[in-house]
Amino acid sequence: MGQVLISGHWGGDINPLPALDLVARGFQSFAPTWQAHRAPFGPGRAFVEAMRSHAEIAVLSTAEEADLKVLGARYRAAILAGKTPVVEGGHLAHTDGGVAFLEGLSGLRRADYSDFDHWFFAAIERSRVLCRRGDFYAAFSSARPLFGPSSTLALNPDLTPRNDTDADFNRQWMSLLHQVAQPRLPLHGQPASVVEPGRIAGSGASGGAAAVISVLGGRLISDGDFLTYHTNLQSRFAEVDLVIVLEPELHSPVLAESTLPTLTEAAARLALPVLAIGRISSLSAHERAEWGIHGVLTDENEDYETLGQRAARTWAS
Repeated sequence: MGQVLISGHWGGDINPLPALDLVARGFQSFAPTWQAHRAPFGPGRAFVEAMRSHAEIAVLSTAEEADLKVLGARYRAAILAGKTPVVEGGHLAHTDGGVAFLEGLSGLRRADYSDFDHWFFAAIERSRVLCRRGDFYAAFSSARPLFGPSSTLALNPDLTPRNDTDADFNRQWMSLLHQVAQPRLPLHGQPASVVEPGRIAGSGASGGAAAVISVLGGRLISDGDFLTYHTNLQSRFAEVDLVIVLEPELHSPVLAESTLPTLTEAAARLALPVLAIGRISSLSAHERAEWGIHGVLTDENEDYETLGQRAARTWAS
């Protein structure tokens, strides 16, 4: 009797549990002596489902709430309720650099201030007082920064240039964030330096909310690293014989910003075989090896149960 862990996700806005269940059902229909375990792992709804049992952590995902001002208000409510908040998101189609999130978090309306800079400094100060209550995070599914040529303010999610970019506002916003950035501690007698909050990896996530959280002293962490710690990933892998990962688009450029490498690296430490299931794949044999994948199954029609059966025929025989 063997054990298989079926993990991953199927689209950021889609609940991954039905897909994981169907793959497990298909697998066990062909290999009834195997035990199948499911573990949602990835961005969006998968992140929310993976953290469902952690009542002390308030997960706020852009996959469930697109209004960043509302998201900021909920982040504030979570802190006041004594919970540890984490806003989760990636490279969004619409972004204002984090302005709406800061408005919701601080509770200060921009409409009540005649001067944008005055509102900004007041909102930052109000938010810093609030955030002193405990730990707070931004989890990112895209490591792109807020500012720069490859940033979320410069490029759309499909990596085409944004045609609605307001260069003057972006410069103003970058200057304001720089002024309130936390200084880095000096090393070996060197003077303290300021880390540009809008150029940190992941700072462009969630419409720029991640950059605001960084400015306030919060921690930016990738979805994969956050889930690895909070879901005891390595201990779960130690109990199984095979790992199946659902990742919709199996293409090298996409995988570079996915959580799949987190799963394959954890499996490699235990010499576990990894089977990737996707909608479509362009991976060569060499690329599969680079990503730590031992086999690939695809189905553009998304027949998860049949995919599970196909997986069992090869890997559980």
